[in-house]
Formats: sequence, C-alpha cells, structure tokens
Amino acid sequence: MNSKTLTTYVAAVAAALLAAAPPAAAADQVAVVASSSHFQLRGAKVAPNQGVPSWPVMAGDLVNAGDAPAAVSFSDGSGATLERGTLVRLDRSGRTPVLQLVCGTVRYSLKSADAVKLMSQNGPLVPAKLTGTFSMCSDRSAAGWWSTGHTAMVMGAVAGGAVAAYSIATAISGGPCVSPTNCGCASCSACGGGSR
Repeated sequence: MNSKTLTTYVAAVAAALLAAAPPAAAADQVAVVASSSHFQLRGAKVAPNQGVPSWPVMAGDLVNAGDAPAAVSFSDGSGATLERGTLVRLDRSGRTPVLQLVCGTVRYSLKSADAVKLMSQNGPLVPAKLTGTFSMCSDRSAAGWWSTGHTAMVMGAVAGGAVAAYSIATAISGGPCVSPTNCGCASCSACGGGSR
C-alpha cells in the first residue's frame, strides 16, 4: 500500500467514524439551553456570546440559571424558561424528556400533554394546560438577597464601621497630649498647663 492509498484509507475511516458519532451523541441529548447571562451547565459556568447560540443538555445534566432567565428548548418545539437562579435536572424517561425542578420557578410551553414530563422533588406534575408555571423553594425567593450569610456579612460590616468611626472620633477629639513641646492646647498637664 502506497502513502496516497493509506492517506485515502485513513481519511475514509475517519469520515465514517465522524459520521457515526453525532447520532450516538444526539441520542443522549435531551434539550438545548441558551441565556443572555452566565449560567451553569453540568457544574461549569457558561458565558453567553461565545459564538454558540445554544448549548446541548444531556440526560442527567443540571442547569442553573444565572442573573437572567435561561431558555430550554426541546426537539419537538416545547420549551421552558428558567427564572433567575432556578435549578433543574434534565433527563429522559424512555424517549420522553424529563424536566425536574430542584428549586426556583419554571414557565413551560408544551406542544402536547406528554411532550415533556414535568417533575418536582415531590414527584410528577400533571399540568392542567399546555402552558403554565410551577415553583419550589418559595422561601428562598421570599428572602431574596437577605440570606443568613448576607445578613451576617452586612452586620459585620456595620459593626466594623462603628468601631472605625469610634476609633477615628477618639483619635481626633483632642485626647491627652503626648508631646510637651508640640502640644498646642491651653490647659494640658503634659505641657505644664498651657505655660510654654
């Protein structure tokens, strides 16, 4: 076998392998996700505007919306919008995509009643309509930014500011003189009661 024939053979084998790879990978793809802000996919932070309009979501993946909603699109045209900070797990049950809400709020639009299996941590949801909203962890959204950690951080900053203000006020309030030659006060015992 000459080098030209070998190169042709290797190229043909590589092309055949590449042609077979997408169907195998697509078999595990459940949906695609896109957002105008950073979000997490499989635990990795994904930045928008990288030339990739949407990212593939595989069976078992976790998607966590960032500071903006994230749009999840399924192959049949059904979709779900994850509100800011919402965490979902996407999976597959047979050939049906499964969207399991872990925490947050999801707005969904289904093409048919069995297009996507919607689940909460308590089990499957049976939507009354093809469009709707469902939420979990409402205590998280009610508290908003004021979590235990943020409250402790703010209280620590306030306490630190109070200590700093007291220290500065004490330092500039004309406390006792420490230099008899450069006192500048009228009745300081350090400089002889003002008689310099």
